[in-house]
Amino acid sequence: MNMFENLRMAFSSIAANKLRSLLTMLGIIIGISAVITITTLGTTLRATIKNTLNSLGSNLMVVYIQQKNVDNYYDTVDVEITDNDLISVEMVDEFLEKYPDEFQMANENPFKSATIVNSRNTTVKMNLVGGYEGTLAFNSYKLLSGRNISTSDIKGKKHTCVVSDIFVEQYFKEKEEPLGYALNVTLDDGMVQEFTIVGVYKYNSLNNGMGDRSKMSTPVYIPDTVVNNLKGIYTEQGYYNVYFAYNTKYDANDMKAHLTDFFEEKYKPNKNFGTEVVSMEDQLKTIDMVINIVTLVITVIAAISLIVGGVGVMNIMLVSVTERTREIGIRKALGAKKSLIKKQFVMEAVIICLIGGVIGIVIGILNGELAGLIADHFVASSPEYAEILGEITVVPSLSAIAVSIIFSTLTGVFFGIYPAGKAAKMNPIDALRYD
Repeated sequence: MNMFENLRMAFSSIAANKLRSLLTMLGIIIGISAVITITTLGTTLRATIKNTLNSLGSNLMVVYIQQKNVDNYYDTVDVEITDNDLISVEMVDEFLEKYPDEFQMANENPFKSATIVNSRNTTVKMNLVGGYEGTLAFNSYKLLSGRNISTSDIKGKKHTCVVSDIFVEQYFKEKEEPLGYALNVTLDDGMVQEFTIVGVYKYNSLNNGMGDRSKMSTPVYIPDTVVNNLKGIYTEQGYYNVYFAYNTKYDANDMKAHLTDFFEEKYKPNKNFGTEVVSMEDQLKTIDMVINIVTLVITVIAAISLIVGGVGVMNIMLVSVTERTREIGIRKALGAKKSLIKKQFVMEAVIICLIGGVIGIVIGILNGELAGLIADHFVASSPEYAEILGEITVVPSLSAIAVSIIFSTLTGVFFGIYPAGKAAKMNPIDALRYD
């Protein structure tokens, strides 16, 4: 008897006992569908978080001061940070001169709220913020027109500014050109300052929230050196941390290595403090690891039901062997070898588990799609999140599907061997006498 004959007999036996076969598969179906649902949700969540972080500026790295020879927070010693320990302006300037195409400084320095009255005699509110070339990237703001704050603006302490698209709607008339326009803004202390608009960015609602666009107060970015001047700070002492936006055409690991090597060299003479570099990529890896661990633990718990399903398969196969005792006796009397009898019943167990596995995979994918639709509905109902997350795309785990197929097959083999062995060991004479 060849493989095809075994398959034919296995399907015939399953078809002859449809309800019993379906109930036998139920444990496998539940187990596999639970595993596929969980892994699909895990991969979808991972992909969504990655897309969100990318939209929030995945090309960001921060260099911050860290106490030397300390493995964890509890080992820190109370050592006061002096001005000499800070990351100096000279260090940052030297670094940016060394890598002019690779990096932009992305720090921001909140200053004061301010107001200006438009041509319709309506007061428009704003928040003045000191910034650098990479500050827009730090806040995930995309430049719509004009240019960003430049190195020339910063070094020359020029009164230039970059405003939001919302500010343009509030202050200017429709189709009025904002670039090059001089704004006379009144600070909250009554001082009036003039700033020339050099660029317009698209406001990112997820970072700062969304309200009534006609009344919102959005950031207006001006050179950080101008903010320091207005604060009366004429010599910058240094930074506790410095944010950098790197050019995405370069490898992230190389960019991190440049930052690490440069600032480690600068801090070698410092006995108490050094620097640490953290990137958004590092945070993504950490989140990814947490999702993987949680998904794995829940998947293992869900997979326990497969063992229960396997026991059910073995139980039904034992019943099937008992019911077909005379059939087995006749086949053995006609010369069927033990190996053929064993293969027939193992094949039947495998087919039951495989069919259950396929049904479970389909149900699991459908569950993932349903969860995706529900999540997509909630995201779409919140414009500030929809702007960043966009449409949630369900990503089934192909590896989990492949493993489920293999596991279903192995379950059939493992739990089918004992009933098959029992059938193969039957004495043909005793089997023929069985009533």
